[in-house]
Amino acid sequence: MSWPQIQSYQHRLFSYLAISIGLLSWSQTPTLGQLTSPVAPVEIYQLATPQKLTIPPIAQSELSLTSKSESVSNPGDLFAPPSFNTSIVREFPNVWQMRVPVDQVASLYATYQLKAENGNGNAVSSEQRSDAKLPVILESLPIMEVSRDLNSNTAVVQGGFRLKMDISGAQIAGIYAGELTVVVERR
Repeated sequence: MSWPQIQSYQHRLFSYLAISIGLLSWSQTPTLGQLTSPVAPVEIYQLATPQKLTIPPIAQSELSLTSKSESVSNPGDLFAPPSFNTSIVREFPNVWQMRVPVDQVASLYATYQLKAENGNGNAVSSEQRSDAKLPVILESLPIMEVSRDLNSNTAVVQGGFRLKMDISGAQIAGIYAGELTVVVERR
């Protein structure tokens, strides 16, 4: 399989990237996310990715910027609106794997694009209302070598991304979804 063929495969990595926006919900156990494990790549340049990623609901502790103090310094503070965090960050370090020649490990980089189900780029859309969207930013995490096969002179590498969600413009709470495209190239 040639390198251009690999580039042309824009996998539908996350057909339903589900982001539960549970605004003002009770605290939940912290988890980064649940991935179905990708099948280890057998052939060179074979991109192995999970088919679904579920992001846990946003916990109250992630939203609140207020301290746990129950006192105020002046009576006017009682009428001040509460402060909320409008940006949520989650990391997904091992989203994909690929087998490559050992001498190419250092020259690889990955790009990610997330498209909402309503067609908007760099966003996810509500499953209840397709016009409701949340903007997201995907930042590549470093590609890491997982294993090396001395017989074939190949290595298995893996990569992932940091997902930043801006919830300041959230119109409704619920499940949001999008389609992620992963492209792995050489410099």
